[in-house]
Amino acid sequence: MSVGSLDGWGLLGDGIYANPVLPGDYSDPDVIRVGDDYWMITSTFQYSPGMAVLHSRDLISWRHVGAVLPDVSELGPAYRWNRMERYNLGIYAGSLRFHAGRYWVHFTTLDEGIFVTTAEHPAGPWTPLHCLSDEAGWDDPCPLWDNDGRAWLVASSPGHGRWITQLIPMSPDGRSIDLAARTVIDDFHTSEGNKIHRIDGRYYVLHNEVRGDGNRVLVIMRAEALTGPWEKRLLLQGEGPDREREPNQGALVDHPDGSWSLVTHHGRGGYAEGRPISVLPVEWKDGWPVVNPADPGRMLWRAELPVLADRAADHEPGGRGPVEGSLELAPELESAPELALDEDFDGEVLGPEWEWNHAPRPGSWEIADGLVLRASRPLRPGELRAIPSTLTRRMLGTNGSTATVRVGTDRLGDGQSAGLGMLCRDSSSITVCRDGDVLGLATSGEHDATGPTIDVGPVWLRLVIDARGYVTYAFSLDGETYQPVGNTDSVSWSDYRGARIALFSTGPADDVGAARFDGFRYRVEPRHR
Repeated sequence: MSVGSLDGWGLLGDGIYANPVLPGDYSDPDVIRVGDDYWMITSTFQYSPGMAVLHSRDLISWRHVGAVLPDVSELGPAYRWNRMERYNLGIYAGSLRFHAGRYWVHFTTLDEGIFVTTAEHPAGPWTPLHCLSDEAGWDDPCPLWDNDGRAWLVASSPGHGRWITQLIPMSPDGRSIDLAARTVIDDFHTSEGNKIHRIDGRYYVLHNEVRGDGNRVLVIMRAEALTGPWEKRLLLQGEGPDREREPNQGALVDHPDGSWSLVTHHGRGGYAEGRPISVLPVEWKDGWPVVNPADPGRMLWRAELPVLADRAADHEPGGRGPVEGSLELAPELESAPELALDEDFDGEVLGPEWEWNHAPRPGSWEIADGLVLRASRPLRPGELRAIPSTLTRRMLGTNGSTATVRVGTDRLGDGQSAGLGMLCRDSSSITVCRDGDVLGLATSGEHDATGPTIDVGPVWLRLVIDARGYVTYAFSLDGETYQPVGNTDSVSWSDYRGARIALFSTGPADDVGAARFDGFRYRVEPRHR
């Protein structure tokens, strides 16, 4: 894999960065600092592996390093390749914490319950999932180990009037909770995205709410004791026709110099972005965090790098400093601190940027001089979202982007197709298909189209998505000159996810042949500064 350019997002030079710092579908973030390292988790719904983990040294430039749950089908049979039923469900918002020398992730699924797992290193391996409760409907948990030795979990409750933030007693070892003893700490309907902190002797709960005509906002609560009383203030909201893409759910993070930042996602979906990540400065005034102090509570699209600003004396409460020393990363992860955009599939494992749509069919893929995808019969004809073992990655940017992949055709079986597509509710794709001794190109989507036949592969497949959310397809026999195929299709936000790039191989029966993918290249159009 290699690192590409995200020109115009994130680092701009001269100590300045631009939001969003992660212009892709990185919803429901939680971020912590341990020593000089920042770690992020982000929800993955039905994709596998589940709950992505990213690393940064400056809170601005991020790199995928792994995932918490290697196989999402551990949650239940509905996530398996032969059912693929959990669209708009699966792994929602979680929390990441460092406690007792280990990293802890708590998350819920609406159907399967509340789960916890731990690791010595955020890149894994993580312990097998432990179910704290199989009661359905709970959402967005976060633990607190208090100074008195007691432990707690905040989460949003199911049932009538959900979501309502509640405090649940938890055993100090984190292995059990007492739902019968839960207490309400915020009865505002739609309170979710919970994060709880103890900072300088006070308790703080950060979460988002849906107010008025549906505007999602970020609020902060505080109390001198967990029993209350709790005060609440509005912390961040978007304004304007699109509410500035509605910043809300996120995490408060401190820096070694004593300054603080807020990491937030933007809740209004777009065709490519999904819910991107922004970073905003925070100052403390009279025991309350203030986001973007120059224009309190409003979005900020450019700012100074947080860890370069020496403002510790102006902040209250003071920085807590490193919790423990920084951790070492594997050499291939440490060498490139930015998102990897290109992939040759020449390693021993898939890069952590890639996720399967549901758990893949066993035996349907391998890495052997490229990514080999054996044909999988679709669960429903003509639907990309119903093809098992479809490999995906996030779209990036909003000015458009181009994805290209080389497909080896020498092992394609009769009736087998191999393709590159956009995975969303209104999916579309370009495929190369074998029909006897003939190889043909075709596109599917809003308007299916048949392209030319070719004598022999390999063939390069390409998709180009523009700033308006439309995608076109093309192919090449030499990787240089491309011919268009089919018409323009639209790309949609669906199931609380942004559209994704997809690689797949399908046929009239499982394993009728195999396609080899390599030379994946992804180029993101720069944003005007």
